[in-house]
Amino acid sequence: MTIRNTVIALLAGLALAGIAFAHEGHHHDAMGTIEALDAEHIVLQIAADTSEQFTLSADTVFSRGTEAATSEDAEVGERAVVVYEEKDGHNVALEVKLAAKGS
Repeated sequence: MTIRNTVIALLAGLALAGIAFAHEGHHHDAMGTIEALDAEHIVLQIAADTSEQFTLSADTVFSRGTEAATSEDAEVGERAVVVYEEKDGHNVALEVKLAAKGS
Protein backbone atom coordinates (compact mmCIF):
# COMPACT_ATOMS: atom_id res chain seq x y z
CA MET A 1 0.00 0.00 0.00
CA THR A 2 1.42 3.36 -0.97
CA ILE A 3 1.58 6.36 1.33
CA ARG A 4 -1.21 7.98 -0.69
CA ASN A 5 -3.54 5.02 -0.14
CA THR A 6 -2.65 4.92 3.55
CA VAL A 7 -3.50 8.61 3.94
CA ILE A 8 -6.81 8.15 2.08
CA ALA A 9 -7.72 5.16 4.25
CA LEU A 10 -6.85 7.10 7.40
CA LEU A 11 -8.92 10.12 6.37
CA ALA A 12 -11.88 7.92 5.44
CA GLY A 13 -11.68 6.23 8.83
CA LEU A 14 -11.67 9.57 10.62
CA ALA A 15 -14.66 10.78 8.61
CA LEU A 16 -16.63 7.64 9.44
CA ALA A 17 -15.73 7.96 13.12
CA GLY A 18 -17.30 11.44 13.17
CA ILE A 19 -20.52 10.09 11.70
CA ALA A 20 -20.61 7.25 14.23
CA PHE A 21 -20.45 9.70 17.16
CA ALA A 22 -23.15 12.02 15.78
CA HIS A 23 -26.12 9.98 16.91
CA GLU A 24 -28.77 10.49 19.58
CA GLY A 25 -27.76 10.68 23.21
CA HIS A 26 -24.51 12.57 22.71
CA HIS A 27 -23.94 16.27 23.29
CA HIS A 28 -22.60 18.34 20.42
CA ASP A 29 -21.49 21.97 20.12
CA ALA A 30 -22.39 24.37 17.34
CA MET A 31 -20.78 27.80 17.11
CA GLY A 32 -22.04 30.61 14.94
CA THR A 33 -23.95 33.87 14.69
CA ILE A 34 -27.56 34.09 15.86
CA GLU A 35 -29.63 34.46 12.71
CA ALA A 36 -33.09 34.15 14.29
CA LEU A 37 -34.54 33.60 17.76
CA ASP A 38 -38.04 33.12 19.12
CA ALA A 39 -39.60 31.39 22.12
CA GLU A 40 -39.26 27.94 20.56
CA HIS A 41 -36.18 28.05 18.30
CA ILE A 42 -32.76 29.53 17.79
CA VAL A 43 -31.08 29.52 14.38
CA LEU A 44 -27.30 29.84 14.08
CA GLN A 45 -25.48 30.73 10.90
CA ILE A 46 -22.62 28.25 11.11
CA ALA A 47 -20.90 29.19 7.83
CA ALA A 48 -21.60 31.59 4.97
CA ASP A 49 -24.09 29.18 3.39
CA THR A 50 -25.05 26.96 6.34
CA SER A 51 -27.60 27.57 9.09
CA GLU A 52 -28.69 25.19 11.82
CA GLN A 53 -31.95 25.33 13.80
CA PHE A 54 -32.22 24.24 17.42
CA THR A 55 -35.36 23.68 19.47
CA LEU A 56 -35.51 25.55 22.78
CA SER A 57 -37.30 24.09 25.80
CA ALA A 58 -37.99 25.05 29.40
CA ASP A 59 -34.81 23.11 30.25
CA THR A 60 -32.56 25.12 27.90
CA VAL A 61 -30.03 27.08 29.97
CA PHE A 62 -28.73 30.46 28.77
CA SER A 63 -25.52 32.03 30.02
CA ARG A 64 -23.54 35.16 29.20
CA GLY A 65 -19.91 34.62 30.09
CA THR A 66 -20.02 33.16 33.59
CA GLU A 67 -23.37 34.75 34.49
CA ALA A 68 -26.85 33.28 34.10
CA ALA A 69 -28.91 34.76 31.26
CA THR A 70 -32.26 34.30 29.54
CA SER A 71 -33.34 34.03 25.93
CA GLU A 72 -34.28 37.74 26.08
CA ASP A 73 -30.58 38.53 26.60
CA ALA A 74 -29.64 36.98 23.25
CA GLU A 75 -29.55 39.26 20.20
CA VAL A 76 -29.66 38.51 16.50
CA GLY A 77 -26.20 39.06 15.05
CA GLU A 78 -24.18 38.08 18.11
CA ARG A 79 -21.97 35.00 18.38
CA ALA A 80 -23.17 32.03 20.39
CA VAL A 81 -22.38 28.41 21.15
CA VAL A 82 -25.26 25.93 21.38
CA VAL A 83 -24.74 22.67 23.23
CA TYR A 84 -27.35 20.27 21.87
CA GLU A 85 -28.35 16.69 21.38
CA GLU A 86 -30.41 15.06 18.71
CA LYS A 87 -33.82 13.78 19.86
CA ASP A 88 -36.35 12.29 17.48
CA GLY A 89 -34.64 13.89 14.49
CA HIS A 90 -34.51 17.38 16.04
CA ASN A 91 -31.56 19.28 17.47
CA VAL A 92 -32.61 20.18 21.01
CA ALA A 93 -30.65 22.98 22.68
CA LEU A 94 -29.44 22.09 26.16
CA GLU A 95 -27.40 25.25 26.67
CA VAL A 96 -26.89 28.52 24.80
CA LYS A 97 -23.62 30.27 25.67
CA LEU A 98 -23.35 33.98 24.86
CA ALA A 99 -20.16 36.00 25.03
CA ALA A 100 -19.64 38.20 28.07
CA LYS A 101 -20.45 41.86 27.45
CA GLY A 102 -17.40 43.75 26.28
CA SER A 103 -15.74 40.63 24.83
